[in-house]
Amino acid sequence: MTTAQTAPVSTNDSDRFYIHRLPNGLQMLGQRMPDLESISLCFHVRTGARDEHDPELFGVSHFLEHMVFKGTERRDTERITLDFNLMGAEFNAFTSVEQTVFYARVLREYLPNAMDLLSDMMRPRLDAEDFAMERNVILEEIARSEDSPSGQAYRRLMQTYFAGFELGHDVLGTKESIREMSVEQMRAYHAQRYGANNMILAIAGNFEWEQVVELAEKHCGAWTSGEEGRDAPPFAPSHAQAKVIVKPQQKQQMILLASPSVSVQDPDLYAAHLAAMALGDGAGSRLFWNIYQKGLAESVSASLSPFDNTGMLLTFISTAPDHAPAVLELVRAELNGLQTDGVQEDELRRAKDKLISRTVLDGDSAFSRMQDLAYTWVAEKRVRSIEDEMARIEAVTLDDVRRALDRFPVNADQTLLAYGPLDAKALGVEAE
Repeated sequence: MTTAQTAPVSTNDSDRFYIHRLPNGLQMLGQRMPDLESISLCFHVRTGARDEHDPELFGVSHFLEHMVFKGTERRDTERITLDFNLMGAEFNAFTSVEQTVFYARVLREYLPNAMDLLSDMMRPRLDAEDFAMERNVILEEIARSEDSPSGQAYRRLMQTYFAGFELGHDVLGTKESIREMSVEQMRAYHAQRYGANNMILAIAGNFEWEQVVELAEKHCGAWTSGEEGRDAPPFAPSHAQAKVIVKPQQKQQMILLASPSVSVQDPDLYAAHLAAMALGDGAGSRLFWNIYQKGLAESVSASLSPFDNTGMLLTFISTAPDHAPAVLELVRAELNGLQTDGVQEDELRRAKDKLISRTVLDGDSAFSRMQDLAYTWVAEKRVRSIEDEMARIEAVTLDDVRRALDRFPVNADQTLLAYGPLDAKALGVEAE
């Protein structure tokens, strides 16, 4: 057995981080939280809609997430559900544009059972009959998604902003790609993207690391390797653009504005995040006081969306059609004001306090810490403590925020996506 690396980075000597890599490339990360009676563990697969380069495979990552629960060589779908229930586990999975995550939350005594079950699921049988049946479930999910105006607006924004780039792919895929996809194509994708060296086993809670390593070697040590990581070139739209999608029956007008921003690897990530919070992160932000609190919009917010080697600042508006043109101008004025004047000292202090509070509260959750282990490793190839993250937030200065704004102006190269009853003329925009 290879000696596991341990790195105490917390003020609590019993609260340790662990790093280990199996010979086949499976990366293992752990944070021991001895005051808990539970553990949260996951297999974080570094693949998602961004890695679906062939149009015939659009949606395969999400489809495969479903198929993992349909059975293995050792268990059928009923047995998987029963085994989770016998542990009293909370379990699920999710797919995004850059990762697919399968997780379980169990009492600490069920760690061997949970490792056995989750690792077994990572090698699904991908039965042709199950595939054909689950295809209908995915098609129904796509149909339901079309009934959500906000979801549709966001998807169309992503398609417009990332036109010709994989981040614009819909996680669900298209009706055509799902209908035409074959189980053989999915099997090939699984072999390519679910190799041990493209996965992370992350665990947080009350465990003994030696046991975790032994269980991983037992259940995952024979896995083969495959394609690791992804080709993730930087991306930014070459020019400002606008698209207006008219939906006459819709009661609310939605408008989304996106501009280039920092990636998950960028050293100005926290500075850009705090600037976005000062602009539009709920109560206390500029958009809250100057638009929402005045009753001009049902919802208005700004948030940072960092990805692998690229990112964007997204501003979302949902308002009555009569208010939409004026609200759009007000939002643009706030963006211009932020770019020109920067963030004020009191705004930065409030944003820091809010972000630090969220960090501390998340730190009490093994599930949140489990996720942070994997996300931080993918972005920075390291683990971080709550104290470390708090210190990095606290260290951000007004000059740091100014530098981030200068590097990525919030009012430049904007992509506008309007979704609702108003046409371009009524909104006062020049659209494609």
